[in-house]
Amino acid sequence: MNEKDFTLLNDYFDGLLPPESERQVKERVATDPEFQAAFKLHQDMLAFPRRNEQRQVFTGTLERIGQDFFKADGAAPATFRTTFNWGKLTAAAAAIALLLAAVWFMNRSSEPEYRQFAQHAPLSLTVRGASDQLKSQAEQAFNRKDFAAAQTALSKVLEAEPDNLTARLFQGICLIETDQFSQARTVLSPIADGASALKGDAQWYVALSYLKEKNMDAWQEALKKIQPGTDQYDDAQKWLDK
Repeated sequence: MNEKDFTLLNDYFDGLLPPESERQVKERVATDPEFQAAFKLHQDMLAFPRRNEQRQVFTGTLERIGQDFFKADGAAPATFRTTFNWGKLTAAAAAIALLLAAVWFMNRSSEPEYRQFAQHAPLSLTVRGASDQLKSQAEQAFNRKDFAAAQTALSKVLEAEPDNLTARLFQGICLIETDQFSQARTVLSPIADGASALKGDAQWYVALSYLKEKNMDAWQEALKKIQPGTDQYDDAQKWLDK
């Protein structure tokens, strides 16, 4: 396993790979034992419960593992020997790797990441059977995750249809994805403050804009504005309870 492989696994579990690359990862898992082991470890770490009391139990287990490998046995320090116990050395290295992986995972899971939530619904603007080149371009670009091109097409759609709230919502998503956070909130806030069926979606994406910007205080405050009855309310409460 090299750094490129670890990056590949991170991208796979974060949902950043195109379908063909995802297929190649799955094929490699089936044929490469070392890669399979790293895949399973990554999978297990992501499945680890995030609640504080369960983290504490896990941390205690890790401490006991560390003590088993690294505690003194009560004897006086031995003189240096030229013969290594490679079995113990390998086990110690594995324990260190486990401890480091656990620290990384607990740090990662203690704060949410934008990619955990950025699972966008497909953009659908065109009416079945109708032909609208700009809307079709926007749909195709967004659904292949070319957010800059989708933003350009959506801007043109909105010039002709300024009241198209779906186009405006997805324009805001594109602005978040291209790191234009203030502009995204300018687009999304009127929908979030309105009374349309897209109100909850817009509130959620306003919150996500702060998360991607790594403004955690504003992320928390934005989550508080998401109201009961919306699809996003339960997810918002889950993170507010942490």
